Amino acid sequence: MSGWEVWSTNNKALDVMFPFVRELHIENCPELTDLSLEALPLLRVLNIYKYGDGVLRSLVRAASSITRLGVKFISGLTDEVWRGVIKYLGAVEEVSMFYCNEIRYLWVSEAEASTIFVNLKSLCVSYCDTLISLGEKEEKINSGRNLVSSLRTLSIDHCVSMKHCCCPNSIDSLSIKYCSSLTSVSFPRTGGGGQIKSLVIENCEKLTERINTSMPMLVKVKIEGWRNLKSIVQLSSFIHLSSLSIDDCPSFESFPDTQLPNLTHMDMQTCQSVKSFSNIQLPRLAHLLIDDCESLESLPELLNLTFLIELSITRCPSMDTSCGVWPPNLRYLQLGGLKTPISEWGTQNFPTSLVDLSIHCEPRVRSFIQLSGLFPSSLTTLVINQFDNLKSLSMGNQLPTSLQHLRIYDCPKLKHLPKVLLPSLLSLEITECPNLSRRCNGRCSRYWPLISYIPSAHIC
Repeated sequence: MSGWEVWSTNNKALDVMFPFVRELHIENCPELTDLSLEALPLLRVLNIYKYGDGVLRSLVRAASSITRLGVKFISGLTDEVWRGVIKYLGAVEEVSMFYCNEIRYLWVSEAEASTIFVNLKSLCVSYCDTLISLGEKEEKINSGRNLVSSLRTLSIDHCVSMKHCCCPNSIDSLSIKYCSSLTSVSFPRTGGGGQIKSLVIENCEKLTERINTSMPMLVKVKIEGWRNLKSIVQLSSFIHLSSLSIDDCPSFESFPDTQLPNLTHMDMQTCQSVKSFSNIQLPRLAHLLIDDCESLESLPELLNLTFLIELSITRCPSMDTSCGVWPPNLRYLQLGGLKTPISEWGTQNFPTSLVDLSIHCEPRVRSFIQLSGLFPSSLTTLVINQFDNLKSLSMGNQLPTSLQHLRIYDCPKLKHLPKVLLPSLLSLEITECPNLSRRCNGRCSRYWPLISYIPSAHIC
């Protein structure tokens, strides 16, 4: 409504028109500046997009019972203006703030926050370029004890000036992403911080070197781009952990030797200095993914990982997993870029549960014959990716008759399919293989008679 300038509910006609409004979204009305509103006692959800601070103040004063507030691109929203707004937000449970680039702190002190936000459960602050910390007078040593005791979820994203984050003891979910100036996080304390279940830290390059706190209820941990991280200590307290993801942490060195009886998911990516997992007991581990860990040399004893159903190990040039001993219940396996080329492994004793196999980054392989012995009879899905010198898929009778899905990606020299493809195939996908794609596309192509029976064939 580009021409709307005045909104006043002093007009009785408007009072009749909107007697029970509970949710209000006002977006992109650039001329709206004059608001004279009577109370909106039933309003619970308020979202305001692209306005000056005057519109925000007028609406909050008229609707002090809102439980969910979203503000985005609010010009003039300074620390002082925001403090005038929050005194009306005693009922609010969720606050989301995006692209408000004049605010540096959300409150003066912990005492102020805990007095005003008595019902706040979720706080999300994103793309607020001048935000330094949540509280102006935070003290790192004592922070978190009384801060917003109702808060459960805290998310901070792309706040490039933020230097310190104080986590309330009450939270069960913490997410901090792309805060390039962040140097420290005060995690919930032992005894008071036992509720946190989800921890996500991504691309905060200046953070200190370790997580050193007890969070015994953790279920999910995702760490990405924490370049100074060297270790996660007190891992033995993570007895409920089901998902662990570590990505792009070049200084990461080790986990402590410990037992994680309920760990069900573990994802390690780009951890260039992790050296060993061999002494860690992971009896409940279900998903283990390791990518681009150039110094990692060993894994836990795979045969002991009886709950493991998904294993991915790629771009780990110091690791040798060609032992022929695999988890007994494995269903998905992804391999490539390891110390010993897969083409030199020989026959593997894969479990009969394995149905999905993906092989990556094998520049020495020219023909599928070199992969003889790698395909278990239970296999239903096979993925071949980044075989720079592979020319032919011909390999006699080596492909299992159970195979239903064949996917081939980024094999620039591949030209030849076997003379006969398996009748069990339900789908074929060929991408970034220009020589082979030309031979498969169109009814007049060389390989069309060979693949025309496949219900789903995607070639590009």
